[in-house]
Amino acid sequence: MPKNKGRNAFYFFMLAWKKRAEARGCTFPNGLKDVQADPECNIEWQELSKQHKGPYEAMAKKDKVASQIRADNKKTSLGESIQQLEEQEMAEQKFIANMHEYLESTITRSVNHNVLPQLKFCFIHVNWFFTKIVDNVIEYFPAEYAVGVFSLENGIEDVYHVVVGAPIPLGYKREAMETSQSTHNIPTEYESGETDFAIMYEKLINFLEPRKIVDKYPPLYTTRPLKGAVQSLLTKLCDTAKQDEEQFLIYEVESLFKHLADEAYKKRTDREIKYTAAYAEYVFTRLKYIYKRGNECTFHKFTDGGSEYCSKSILYQWTWKMCEEFCEPLQINMRPGVHFPEETDCNYKIMMQSMANLDIKREILQNSELCSVVSATGVSEQHRIKVSERTYEEEIRRRKESKPVLVIDHSKLKNKSGTAVSNEHVDKVIIKHADTAVNKLTNESKEKCTTNYVGRFLFEKPMQLPSTSYAAATIDDYIPKNDEQSFPPIGGRGLLCKKNKDGSRRPMGRGQGYA
Repeated sequence: MPKNKGRNAFYFFMLAWKKRAEARGCTFPNGLKDVQADPECNIEWQELSKQHKGPYEAMAKKDKVASQIRADNKKTSLGESIQQLEEQEMAEQKFIANMHEYLESTITRSVNHNVLPQLKFCFIHVNWFFTKIVDNVIEYFPAEYAVGVFSLENGIEDVYHVVVGAPIPLGYKREAMETSQSTHNIPTEYESGETDFAIMYEKLINFLEPRKIVDKYPPLYTTRPLKGAVQSLLTKLCDTAKQDEEQFLIYEVESLFKHLADEAYKKRTDREIKYTAAYAEYVFTRLKYIYKRGNECTFHKFTDGGSEYCSKSILYQWTWKMCEEFCEPLQINMRPGVHFPEETDCNYKIMMQSMANLDIKREILQNSELCSVVSATGVSEQHRIKVSERTYEEEIRRRKESKPVLVIDHSKLKNKSGTAVSNEHVDKVIIKHADTAVNKLTNESKEKCTTNYVGRFLFEKPMQLPSTSYAAATIDDYIPKNDEQSFPPIGGRGLLCKKNKDGSRRPMGRGQGYA
């Protein structure tokens, strides 16, 4: 697309000359094209002195500045400034370059001083309730987050974990419940969770304070898909505490994996260094451990479901993947519970899918709920089934209070003479028993039974009229009467056939049946 350089002084002169010419009665059907082709206009422009051309040149200079401003404010179809997007892209590229430079220099310096196994890194993971778009940027409302300090020698050395119980904004409750049910199972507005983001910021600062490097907080490592969620969390904490969010650096754990692999894979024959970037992406996005419970947070430890999504548990998974790849070539002794899961009967090799805490009954109920919608009150179908089941005590009580069903076989009933009892006799016996039961009622119930209808059997109710205003209407009220006034007209003109004076009908021919 050609760049707009603005309009020159002759353009503004043509506009003024065209206005004066139209006042004299001249017309220009093609607009400025006819004005530019007019010899009188060109001659007059050439005869103008430099002083008289000054105002038009000033207009051209002002228009040039305005055109440059308009070019800088070009926007995309989403309303984003193109210039701002280009600046953000350049800043992102510079940030990534600085990240690789920092990792390369840090690991190289650690190898030279033989302290790479003791080198510490800070990992961070975030779960969220819902997302919303503000100024074309996705914001995440946090549900929980965990920050862990990791080293190849000691694994996870310390963990700071938070479950957020802040109130959900109006209009996002349903999305928050559905996200929670399908992932981490943290209830919305958790009573024991943290509600003040300013206090959360202070606690995070206190956790990172001993790990400062030259008066700067250490970088926080997370996976590429989670960078937006982590950035949104830190922005929310800093904005609430009125602090600068640029004090935190968010680096990619895949890049850390790559730079560690560049050093550790020198002693491994089954890995090729040129494929480490792709392998790191594969390890942290598609591979998961098969392991038993035991490393999740306190909330998920005593809650069914969601433990595989626990932020604390995921930090341990990241460290196990790191240790499996780099401990052996760096001659680090691997210990259970530190460098791989503690259970002796589990396979600590990374697998394609997670099968932790497999419960057939629970899984079937959860799968049946995938197509359902969570109610606005937060009661799931699984909870309804659970609370509707009778307990053992209730079932025993029902069995003791219930009476056996009376089964009457008419073919086996006989009177004193030995003949079979008729159905009418059995009905009389049942009615007799019903009358006896009615007599045992209270005085109030007796009056009610005597004044109202009493059926053949106990507490039998009479038939009730339908609740409609047309109950008393007869069929004759709805059938149209076949007379001259109500019967539909014949012939298509909306007129009734007339009769003769003697009462006989006129012929039905066209023209004779109408008057």
